[in-house]
Amino acid sequence: MSFDRGFSFPLTGAVVLITGAASGIGRAAALMALKSGAKVAAVDIDKVGLVSLEAEVGSDHAGFITDVMDVTDARNVVQCVQRVRKALGVVSGLVCSAGLTDEKPFLEISPDLWNRIVQLNLAGTFYVAQTVVRDMVANKIPGSIVTISSALGVAGRVKGAHYSASKAGVIGLTKSMALELAMHQIRVNCVAPGGVDTPLMRRVLNAIPGAEAQGLSRIPLGRFGQPDDLASTICFLLSDLAGWTTGQTLHVNGGSLLV
Repeated sequence: MSFDRGFSFPLTGAVVLITGAASGIGRAAALMALKSGAKVAAVDIDKVGLVSLEAEVGSDHAGFITDVMDVTDARNVVQCVQRVRKALGVVSGLVCSAGLTDEKPFLEISPDLWNRIVQLNLAGTFYVAQTVVRDMVANKIPGSIVTISSALGVAGRVKGAHYSASKAGVIGLTKSMALELAMHQIRVNCVAPGGVDTPLMRRVLNAIPGAEAQGLSRIPLGRFGQPDDLASTICFLLSDLAGWTTGQTLHVNGGSLLV
């Protein structure tokens, strides 16, 4: 079951930048925000995925652009946000969906691997959010930021100390940003997905015999999430429907943290 894209959220007039938009949750959020009337900048380091997204959206949509962004490169982030501002206007909604997971026993995590995961998942979120917020504050634009953590940022995972730590950091970053930015009428919330059927998760499931059946057994609702399940929560938080919601972590996981 997937979310009905015929439903839309009140995002008309918003300028939404979405990282990690070439696939998975970010891609679904970009399509749903666009359907809801927002101008959307879909950015990713995956050029091939962005081309595919452009084809799905169609070339006649004036309120949609793609751009290549490396969220781990602070200078590249600033340059990309400047291009988005020139094309669509000052960003008023941000979704930090770029991320990477990896399976590695705790004793085998190298400093390089640790830094790679933390740099992408946590530092990348910080770089993009800080750059966008500077624009919002300078232009007195109230806005909404949605970060993406994980159920594993709360529960932890065997062979995932680096990933879980990075995603726990995203939750802490979200709360601190929400406290500081409320004075500027900028809301900051976090979505923490459980097992969502994305290309990233499929790579993990396919690498471990029996992982899919084991994962399903831990979800009370009996299915993995679909990207649209998360996109609907993200677009709700971006919109004025969540106008009095900030500093929260919404766990969208089919009940998996209950067992």
